[in-house]
Amino acid sequence: MKYEHLQLLNRVAPDLITQLNRRYLMLKEIEAHAPIGRRALSEKTGVTERLIRKEIDYLQSIDLVKIEQKGITLTHENSHLTEQLEAFLAPLSENETLGRQLRSIYNIAGFYVIAGDADANQSTKDGLAKVTADLLSRVLTDGAIVSVTGGSTMASLSDYLKPEMKDLLFVPARGGLGESNHFQANSIASALGEATGGMHRLLHAPDYLSESTLESLMHEPDVKEIIQLNQQSDFVIHGIGEAFTMASRRHTPEDEVEILKRNKAVTEAFGFYFDEHGNVVHRIKTVGIQIEDLAQKKQVFAVAGGTSKREAIETYLKIAPKNTVLITDEAVGEYLMKNRRP
Repeated sequence: MKYEHLQLLNRVAPDLITQLNRRYLMLKEIEAHAPIGRRALSEKTGVTERLIRKEIDYLQSIDLVKIEQKGITLTHENSHLTEQLEAFLAPLSENETLGRQLRSIYNIAGFYVIAGDADANQSTKDGLAKVTADLLSRVLTDGAIVSVTGGSTMASLSDYLKPEMKDLLFVPARGGLGESNHFQANSIASALGEATGGMHRLLHAPDYLSESTLESLMHEPDVKEIIQLNQQSDFVIHGIGEAFTMASRRHTPEDEVEILKRNKAVTEAFGFYFDEHGNVVHRIKTVGIQIEDLAQKKQVFAVAGGTSKREAIETYLKIAPKNTVLITDEAVGEYLMKNRRP
């Protein structure tokens, strides 16, 4: 069905679209949390228990869900129904409209807003990874080189990216941070290479380095290869960090933390710290990809969401290259629209 037809349907029978959206939301929560009880489903969707009971009885009568002692689940043959409904309803989604408006305001290549708050809901965080994987699958070509950073959302990407292209190469865009190995750029590059049937390289170096150590590492053959591959990469996938969270993860010395405080740092990306106006207030030496390299890439995917990152994302958008595609959530999208500068 074309977008114009959906808009017409929404004008003539808005109650039908409302009902479709409600049932989609219910089915999505059932898919994510099955088996789930009616009360829990009511709490997660904001739909009254009385209406939940009525809708579930109907969905059971048309064999979309089944009710068991443990709770409600989707029937096996409808396990992919939420994806189909999502695609059908997308043109009418308020979040899609919000994304289009924000893309125009910030003048970047793409802006995608998904439902929820990644800080409060794991399914929203997973949704960020899922949308990113879907967007990547549309643009990746055989033999593409992809630079990736670390982080919990990045770690979920391999669950959704499929082996559709040949000879993909995933490269860590930065060194290691003081966090779970599962969230390190090396681990994520490895997982993505395995998930897609492609290849990966590893960067055996910490993200935070003294100038003398960095100078020494730059002459190591393995490190030189990673630097070259990051310069040559076609695509970049990265997160956006809150300044002091990133400083903590790097075990940044106290004197440098004081510099960040004094200069009111808000955002960190690729070793650069920015204040609320997008000015660089501090920079650390890193082996990974450099922020000045981003503008030459085919596309740069920035993936971040959650209330705690609203200001960091707002600041990053002030310096983001035009080829950036941002994937975020409602908590951020609505904040950006409310606080947009004229």
